[in-house]
Amino acid sequence: MARYFFDVHDSQVTTLDEYGAECVDRGAVSDEALRVLCEIAGDWPQRHLHRGLRVTVRDGSGHIVHAAAIHLSAQWLDEDRPATAPSPQTAGIAA
Repeated sequence: MARYFFDVHDSQVTTLDEYGAECVDRGAVSDEALRVLCEIAGDWPQRHLHRGLRVTVRDGSGHIVHAAAIHLSAQWLDEDRPATAPSPQTAGIAA
């Protein structure tokens, strides 16, 4: 297994991974990059709303070998109507 380093970049700061993680193959590297992105975005979604969040992956020699990114957005689509929860019937959920 090789060690890879997952550096996190958002619109305000870059955090370099000092410890890395052992990955068995390219799929594991990609999975870990996506897991890191989702974990960070999930911990504080408002901070990353309408901003990019990116992970670059370095191999043991310091070369960037992979990148992954997400962009969170949210928008009300019915500005002219009050917000109400849909009933199970209108949401397509069996009661």
